[in-house]
Amino acid sequence: MKKEIIKTNRGEFEIFVGGKGTIPICISHLYQEFLSGDEPFSNLIGQHYKVILVNLKNAGHTCKANSKKELTMEETVEDLESIREKLGYNTWAFAGHSTGGFLGLTYLNMYEEKLSEIILCGTAASNKINHSKNNLFNVENRKYRKDAAKIFFKMSFPLMSKKTKEEANKNFFQLCLYNKEKIEEYYKEIESIGINKSRMRAYSSEFRQYDVSEQIKNKSIPALILCGKYDVQCPVEFSEELHNLLPNSRLVIFEHSNHFPFIEEKEKFIIALQKFSTKNYVS
Repeated sequence: MKKEIIKTNRGEFEIFVGGKGTIPICISHLYQEFLSGDEPFSNLIGQHYKVILVNLKNAGHTCKANSKKELTMEETVEDLESIREKLGYNTWAFAGHSTGGFLGLTYLNMYEEKLSEIILCGTAASNKINHSKNNLFNVENRKYRKDAAKIFFKMSFPLMSKKTKEEANKNFFQLCLYNKEKIEEYYKEIESIGINKSRMRAYSSEFRQYDVSEQIKNKSIPALILCGKYDVQCPVEFSEELHNLLPNSRLVIFEHSNHFPFIEEKEKFIIALQKFSTKNYVS
């Protein structure tokens, strides 16, 4: 992927451009930063689309936000719109995984006419996911509560060493895998992805009010909804809900995946993309 700096009326943005397809597709995430264009989600999507992978404000070499408000989902959508206009696309597609999907659904609510299609992986239309008995963030979930508490303490406590925090991050990633024995193999695929703490804090605050389920209901955009059957961050029932909300959607559930089906079931993921990109929306 080729790195570029795009100057817009809302600031300068670092993007990575590549892929084999002709349909432009924007990919981003609310609090991740991409250290290079070598990122597993966009790599697979790039087999069928022209990918524009965006580092948002405060992430990578993109400009800094002047206020916390600039880190909200709605302001971030405005940033993406400025990039689309600068690149000269009348419309483009959007793909988002996890909180990237929250961003995509907010985009859909605000600028449906600017999106040609949308790909949503392991995501949800509201903050109700945190109340699901299948979500590891639910404090009532005894299956994960003890391990998750230890991991989050090590990740957030300032005095922990860099090595300890890295190990905690790896342990958290392992909780989100179906095949946990493959942690060493799979973890290598996300080594070029970092976490931006300022964007993470902004997301955590805004997520308390996040709910676009009513606003996106019955929107006719072509949508591909993907989810691991055992997703512990955005449980599969919320992808099923999205499928019911969006009438022109295709739902694909990965039987041997947790939160990262594009890592755990690559071949099936690629097939789902191929069918969707040729406009096969038959459920």
